[in-house]
Amino acid sequence: MTKFQPYIKDPIFLEVLSLVKQNSKGKIWVIGGFLYRNLISSLYGSGEIYNYDIDFIVEERSDVLKEISGWRIEINNYGSQNYVRSGNKMSFTDIRKAIRVSGLQNPTIEKFIKETPLNIQSITYDLEENKIIGEKGIEAILTKMIKINNVEQADFYAKRKGKKIEEIIKEKMKELGFVV
Repeated sequence: MTKFQPYIKDPIFLEVLSLVKQNSKGKIWVIGGFLYRNLISSLYGSGEIYNYDIDFIVEERSDVLKEISGWRIEINNYGSQNYVRSGNKMSFTDIRKAIRVSGLQNPTIEKFIKETPLNIQSITYDLEENKIIGEKGIEAILTKMIKINNVEQADFYAKRKGKKIEEIIKEKMKELGFVV
């Protein structure tokens, strides 16, 4: 999708991608708000780049992260080390260690996004193939409608955030400029 190309040329994205490459092997996929927020901005908004929080899935992640000047290593809600600095944070997850209520066996990126809590999260960008994967995520963006994608995972996600899933959906709809 050409609408996403300018965002993967963003200097902050490229710097964060470099961190991921230094600490992983194999394929890398972009997931989360960096992907769907920038697609929404490109389609409906200002075209401004959202690069505060950038998330990835990788085929194989190093257990211990390399110390990188200008970045702190912090442990996220899922007990995984990630890089953080003033104005930016990132996370990257080994696809084989992604926390899924189903206990995802032999994970593929398609299986991973099939089990995201919300439909807006059911989308990924394959950096190697330069393509977006995830019909449910694309549909959520095009229809401006966020709903539960996987009930069990949504319940787990809501408990982890200490909120009701309906509250999370309303907040996300509002943040993205979708009608609640």
